[in-house]
Amino acid sequence: MFNRLSPSMRVALAFATVYLVWGSTYVAIKVAGEHLPVPVVSGARSLFSACLIGLICVVRRKSLRVPKGEWWKLIVIGLLFMSANNMMLTWGETMVPSGFASLIISTLPIVIALMEMGLPGGDRLNKRGWAGTLLGTAGIGVLLWPSLHHHAVRSGDERPLLGTLVLLGAVLAWAVGSVLSRRFRFKADTFVATGWQIGAAGIFNMGLALATGGLRRAVWTWHGVEAVAYLSIFGSLCGLVAFTYLLQNVAVTKVSTYAFVNPVIAVLLGVVLLGERLGPTEILGMAVIVCSVAMVVLSRVEIGKKEIVGMSGQAVE
Repeated sequence: MFNRLSPSMRVALAFATVYLVWGSTYVAIKVAGEHLPVPVVSGARSLFSACLIGLICVVRRKSLRVPKGEWWKLIVIGLLFMSANNMMLTWGETMVPSGFASLIISTLPIVIALMEMGLPGGDRLNKRGWAGTLLGTAGIGVLLWPSLHHHAVRSGDERPLLGTLVLLGAVLAWAVGSVLSRRFRFKADTFVATGWQIGAAGIFNMGLALATGGLRRAVWTWHGVEAVAYLSIFGSLCGLVAFTYLLQNVAVTKVSTYAFVNPVIAVLLGVVLLGERLGPTEILGMAVIVCSVAMVVLSRVEIGKKEIVGMSGQAVE
């Protein structure tokens, strides 16, 4: 059916999928984390997604082999992306609203830009990029201050602060994985490589769930199962396919707009579906962060195709 659409319709559908599906994953992660232990959520969705990718490869008669010497690199990236990042994101969302979490995660392009600047042969920010980075830092401060001041100082509740630190750890894990991915220069098929990455992380996450008693404590409620299934099928599989299609057919700077569209979608869905609320100051922080990420992304137009890996932060979110 997709192949019957005109090229412009395919692009429009792919953009709609990346914007809406990836923006909605924050709500699904929030729901899943409220019903199941964090390692169980991450392990179940990763293994399910890996099985789906493997099944598609088998049906399409695509070899699952990867070039010699790349398997351990795929495992490292998979653990950073779908173990460290995903479990910290799920854990963080048990302590803060989903929309709030999405805004913290949206600073990923800024963190990657700063990491690249400190590495040999890394990309350099221009003046607009630096302005966006500084603006983003200010935006995080504006966003966090009301919640942290009210909960941590007045009521002694440290969960918002801990949740924020955990989410920043998730950002750092994905940023490191993105930088390494770019330098590893994988020769394996993208779809197959993604399957191996997700599969390795799924095995690790489930092992952790078993070792910590998460599987024993898990209560498989209907809403929890729904959330995990949504994350596996739509967040990982459909989102990845749409994102890959866009990278192959649209300028990367346009594709990268997901970095500042997804948080808006996540905030709106959090308000509508979960009853979350953001105060005036937090709304201002949201606007500042979205603008800052846009400035950083659009300041790197001259990098072109080199930036595909670094800017694909939520490819399996």
